Amino acid sequence: MSIQRYLVHLAYIGTPFRGSQRQIKGGTPRQHDPTTIQGMMEMGLQYLNPISDTIVFMASRTDAGVHALNTTCHFDLHRPVESVYEPNQLTYRLNKFMAYKEVPIRILDTKLVPDDFHCRQNAVSRTYLYRLIIGRHDQEKLNSCSHFMPIEEHNRAYFHCDSYFDINSMREAANMFVGFHDFRTFMGKVRDNDRLTRREISSIEIIERSKSEVGVAPSFSWPKIAIRNSGEESHSIVDIYFKGKGFLYKQVRRTAGTLLSAAVGRITLRDIKFMLEIPSKHSWIPKIRSLPGYGLYLCEIEY
Repeated sequence: MSIQRYLVHLAYIGTPFRGSQRQIKGGTPRQHDPTTIQGMMEMGLQYLNPISDTIVFMASRTDAGVHALNTTCHFDLHRPVESVYEPNQLTYRLNKFMAYKEVPIRILDTKLVPDDFHCRQNAVSRTYLYRLIIGRHDQEKLNSCSHFMPIEEHNRAYFHCDSYFDINSMREAANMFVGFHDFRTFMGKVRDNDRLTRREISSIEIIERSKSEVGVAPSFSWPKIAIRNSGEESHSIVDIYFKGKGFLYKQVRRTAGTLLSAAVGRITLRDIKFMLEIPSKHSWIPKIRSLPGYGLYLCEIEY
């Protein structure tokens, strides 16, 4: 019998899933859970006929609707013979299974790792992207084009329409989050009162692009019939990249919502300072919206 640990890099579109973490608990043999990324990976590994149920460990937990461009997981594969699966063969077999099941999960790479390697604990940084599409329109003159965005961005970006949007205010607010802070205020739910909520955000990068730079075919993705009477500056795409070793539950989505609120003038820098200096769920300002999961991407995990 042989036992070998594998590290897998994978990407997925989170729209049809309830999250990355397995939802169905317990049971022997282990029950299938096709509604999560972990569940689909475990189902795929069953087709390799291991000696026992294979448990997949995800490097990062993502909520329902959140996407991943390059995340990781690891697992131990038990075989009844002394030989081990070649990593390239695992990549091929798992991708074949995902294609057969018609699910948006793709295996990018597979490699052998030491028995004491842990994809979550050994990670040195994680990079997330929150993607916004901003429509700049006078609220008194809203029309159909105000709420338009390319169909390929549906459930891939969060749309916000406002007559006022200041990218410099957003960047100034972002600078306040960089470094070590107690982010308890920005945590979606405190699951354990003793949980450590101090984290370090090493960088927040904000990139703004024009609508002509976005879309499968920009000249067709923004059809004139839908955005008539609107100029080149009517919409912009704002990508917010967060990099750090680890983040609290919903921290990135709530921080992105805070930055958006600062950019549209809903809150001030003083409000953000208050939430950072007095870390508590009671310090959260209700006028800030925690942004939905479908605009969030896990971009990379570094080791």
